Amino acid sequence: MDFSEIAVYTTSECAELVAYFLQEVCMDGVSIFDIKDLYDGNSWDYKEEGIELNYDPEVVVKGYCNTEDTERVLRFLREKFSSLANAGSLKIVVSTVDGNAWVDKWKETFRPIETDKLVICPEWQSVQTDKKVFLMDSGVAFGTGQHETTFMCLQFAEELPFDGAKVLDIGCGSGILGLCSLLLGADNAVLVDIDSQATDIALHNAQINGLSERAEIKTGNLVDVTEGKFDVVFANLTADILQLLFADISKVVHVATKVVLSGILDSKLDGIVELYSTLFKVTSVKQRGEWRALLLEAK
Repeated sequence: MDFSEIAVYTTSECAELVAYFLQEVCMDGVSIFDIKDLYDGNSWDYKEEGIELNYDPEVVVKGYCNTEDTERVLRFLREKFSSLANAGSLKIVVSTVDGNAWVDKWKETFRPIETDKLVICPEWQSVQTDKKVFLMDSGVAFGTGQHETTFMCLQFAEELPFDGAKVLDIGCGSGILGLCSLLLGADNAVLVDIDSQATDIALHNAQINGLSERAEIKTGNLVDVTEGKFDVVFANLTADILQLLFADISKVVHVATKVVLSGILDSKLDGIVELYSTLFKVTSVKQRGEWRALLLEAK
């Protein structure tokens, strides 16, 4: 089956925001091709000669949609891009691609992501490191750790005392946050997502990392499939969804539960802080580009 590939040319600073807009209207995975990523960090075990030729001088953000939805997607993007400044050319190129071919192309440029304590490595690659390695297949459409919102969550996770902790990952996607918590010392984790494709991928990632016995993966709404209280809660979603989930998140915490919220655009931060401060203390805020992540503690 053919799809429309929507390629947007931008800057490193605005790539995540462009990707966010693409995710709003594209049916599957959004990829960011930034040549400087090849030279950040030192986790490459092997880098194919000439791989730099796959990259454009500008950052290219790509998303995919059904061909019949192309014009609607372009109208949405042009409206959103009209408010961006210093974002590069914002040139949009549309092409038709074979569904299987673009997955293979995406795999070519998905590199390991390194944090202070972890290396997130595609299961089809290998790394040499003394850090904890999390092997993953994101299924293209879900979190890989490359997105700034996920990366900030991982940074918070590395700062938390996980020994014996019970973790909840809301909107788990590929399962990266809940499963990496287990690698960092958590006792067990419950991973929840409304998308069965996401929970299938999260289960696969649990299996290839030997974490299946400590991870419970559920498909459905948080309140319908989750019981009990948790020591650490992750919710890497969007500001609008975090507002809707406030009451539900409040039901799964106890005094001193740590809650990590991410996926918050800078313009939405004050509203989230105002709402959650009624029941939680904000202990830390992280910033990457246009995005914010919060570490809260239940009062």
